[in-house]
Amino acid sequence: MISDFAALAGCDVVAAAPRIDGQDTKDSGNLKILIVSWYFPPVNTIGALRVGKFARFLIERGHDIGVVAGRDWGFPETQPLGVPLERIAYATAIDVDAAGERMRRLLTKIRPARASLARTADPPSGSRAHGEKSALRRFGELYHYFVNLPDKQVGWLPWAYGASRRLCARWRPDLIFASAPPFTGLLVARLLSARLGVPWIAELRDRWADDPYEDPPRWRLAVDQWLERRVLTPATALVTVTEPWSEFYRRKYGKPVATVYNGYDPLDFDFDVQSEPQQPEQLVIGYTGHIYPGRRDPSPLFAALRLLGEDRRRYRVVFHGSDPAQVLPFAERAGVLDLVEVRPSIPYKESLAFQSRADVLLLMQWNDPRDYGHCPAKFFEYLASLRPVLILGREDSVAATIARERGAGFCANEPGAIAERLAQWRREKDTFGEVRALPAAAREGLSRRIQFEKLERFLCEVARGTAPKGP
Repeated sequence: MISDFAALAGCDVVAAAPRIDGQDTKDSGNLKILIVSWYFPPVNTIGALRVGKFARFLIERGHDIGVVAGRDWGFPETQPLGVPLERIAYATAIDVDAAGERMRRLLTKIRPARASLARTADPPSGSRAHGEKSALRRFGELYHYFVNLPDKQVGWLPWAYGASRRLCARWRPDLIFASAPPFTGLLVARLLSARLGVPWIAELRDRWADDPYEDPPRWRLAVDQWLERRVLTPATALVTVTEPWSEFYRRKYGKPVATVYNGYDPLDFDFDVQSEPQQPEQLVIGYTGHIYPGRRDPSPLFAALRLLGEDRRRYRVVFHGSDPAQVLPFAERAGVLDLVEVRPSIPYKESLAFQSRADVLLLMQWNDPRDYGHCPAKFFEYLASLRPVLILGREDSVAATIARERGAGFCANEPGAIAERLAQWRREKDTFGEVRALPAAAREGLSRRIQFEKLERFLCEVARGTAPKGP
């Protein structure tokens, strides 16, 4: 948990501002950079991991860094800080959904008997109870889309902006770097940039208004597109995580855009990646993270296991950190429930060790044109572990292309092709006692440091006004 330090200028948990020395950092080659990100260590999320490690990298390179972050994230706070606490301002937020929940409860109390019926599992279609249940659901959805704008962290906006202003009253940055999602942080950066007259960069680790994983009503989609343009048009430059996304945003906004992969940190892999498989008698297929039913789910793999007949007992699929309700029904429908194991979330280092011990690692993507350009951060951890990757999804995706070019895995969606490849891995393990590790070249050039060096150069170009313009 974050230590309880004395507040600075009204922030709930804030440490002192970065150094103030009057030096022209742009002329010296170093920059004063304000980082705005809801997620930041010690919270253990992939967004906090990327931003936290980048902040530490910038400090090591001699840049003067200040950070404005959220707090009370609702996730485990197990990640090492990596940055001196005196450089970070943790600003509070209000829960904008709380008022809607209170309203919903009030409505259910108005007619207790009807509300009780409305909460039954399946009230008869067309009945009054069914209508009240539908009305409450519609109210909840309307409230969510109306209030969570741009996202549920909008209640962080006034406190994060206030913390940023107070920090910058004593320490003026050369550049503001805001990482999203959540996209509320981009609003903070845009407002602060306009007030200070300094350039700002928006990092889009996921897409905003064009995210195909969101399915809002038409009116909300139009609002998202409008708000995204209002926020990103004044940005000096953008950063994304794959080249297809960079090309998309160059066309959309006509400004400099840098592609910076998530990458991996070699220091995180300070254990024996050649350690013995978890279960020598079985081929272990490992997965870490969440499931997106209907978009990214293991159905093709489970169907492939069913095709293996009696030999399928020599395989096991282990999920860490997934919701069992979003995994086990797929396995049950395929008739392979006995081959699937769902385990709780584990700390980051333990998840890397688990990946390194698995025989094969599973990467699920959406086999849909709208998902083109997406590349999960865990893919680079998979490559760093030097274990072969089984990819479900588009065969021309960024991950599938990298894996194919580096001989790092296999991408398919047809159960027969997947079953054949699984059998090949099984025979390899029978012959050599293990599925052999990938060549070191599979992860070459993909370390976080190399990616961060690219991002650092881009930030310096933007601060000096020399970044190449978009089309």
